[in-house]
Amino acid sequence: MILPPSMGRYTGRHRAARPPVRLGRALGARSRLLPGATVAALVVAGGGAAAIEIGRTVTGLAQRAPAGAALALSVEERVVLHAEETAEDAQVADLAARRQAAAMEASALQGRAEATQRAAREAKRTAAVAAARAQKEAAATAARTKAAEARARAAAKRQRDARRWTRPIGRWNITSGYGPRWGRTHDGLDVGAPTGTPLHAMSRGTVIMAGAVAGLGNKVEIRYWDGTVSWYGHLSRIDVRRGQTVVPGQLVGAVGNTGNSFGSHLHLEIHPTGGDDPVDPYPWLKRMGLLG
Repeated sequence: MILPPSMGRYTGRHRAARPPVRLGRALGARSRLLPGATVAALVVAGGGAAAIEIGRTVTGLAQRAPAGAALALSVEERVVLHAEETAEDAQVADLAARRQAAAMEASALQGRAEATQRAAREAKRTAAVAAARAQKEAAATAARTKAAEARARAAAKRQRDARRWTRPIGRWNITSGYGPRWGRTHDGLDVGAPTGTPLHAMSRGTVIMAGAVAGLGNKVEIRYWDGTVSWYGHLSRIDVRRGQTVVPGQLVGAVGNTGNSFGSHLHLEIHPTGGDDPVDPYPWLKRMGLLG
C-alpha cells in the first residue's frame, strides 16, 4: 500500500519527534568512567526507549572495551574487594603460620629424638664403663682372695711344718736305755753313731743352752713349741747358739765322744715340762711316731 506523500512525514502544528539520543555519543569517552551507581541511576531515571537505549549503550561499551581495561569500582565493590583481599592475606598468613608451627614442631621432635639417642648412647657407654670397672674389680678381688688363700695355706703349712716332729738322728742304734745303771738312774737313751753324724732339731723351738758341761761334754738344749725340752750330750761340735730359733730337721751339731763317754754316741734326754723331770724317751718317741 502506497501512502500519499503527505502521510510520509507529519507536517502538522507539532514538531517532528527528535531522533533517539545515543548515550555513547552524548557521553563520549566519559561514559567509560561512569561508576556503576551512576549508570544504574540513569537506567532507572530514563524510561521506555531511553532505558532500553542506555542498556544497549552499556552493553556496547562493554563489548568495545579493550582487553584488560578495568572499570572504576564503586564504594561497595571496593569494600567487597578489600574484604576479599584481606581474607586472602589472612589465609596466606595463617598458612604460613601453620607451616612455621609444623616446622618448629618437627624441629622439636627431631631435637627430642636426638636427645633420646644421645641419652641412650651415654647410658650404654656408662653401662659399659661400669661393667668393665666391675669386671676389673671382680678380677682384683679374685686375685686378692687367691693370694690370701695362698698365704693362708703357706702359713698353715709353715705351722704344720713347725709343729711336725722329726728324728734327731738318721738311724736308731740304741746302745743303752732309760733306767738304773751303776747304782744311779740313767735319764736318757744312748744312740750309737760315728763321730760327726749330723744331729737335727726335732721340731720348731728355741735353743736355751749351747756349750760344754760336766759329764755330758758339749751339750745343746732346745725348748720346743709345746714346752718339751730335749738334751743332746757328748757332741763333737755345736752348730747353734743360745737364743737361736730352729725348725724341724735343722742341723744343730754332730755326734761325738766328749764328757764322761766310753765311745761315740748321742745321749738323748726328754723333759716334757721343761724342768728337771726326765722321762723314758722311748715311749715318747714312739708316741710321736719317730721310731718307725
